[in-house]
Amino acid sequence: MTKEELLHELVDDIWVMIKPSPIEGIGVFALRDIPKGCRSMFSKASEQEKWIPVSKTEVETLPPHAKALIENYCLYDAENYFVPDYGFKRWTWSIF
Repeated sequence: MTKEELLHELVDDIWVMIKPSPIEGIGVFALRDIPKGCRSMFSKASEQEKWIPVSKTEVETLPPHAKALIENYCLYDAENYFVPDYGFKRWTWSIF
């Protein structure tokens, strides 16, 4: 990303921030009104980013600490959680 692209993104294409929640844990908070249907608030996945599908049934069999990480920080659909292939020892904003 060039400097100009970065400045454009900061001015025109940043919608939310992550910060401690007054209710519990960490939350996603709007910085400004978000137009209906806005998808640009999400970063595009890089080619290096890989997600491993782990079934909800498999997650149920994990120890509580591992289950909590997956349930709290991973995307999911009806059947699977999607766990980053680099695990949880390397932390990135994509986890949130």
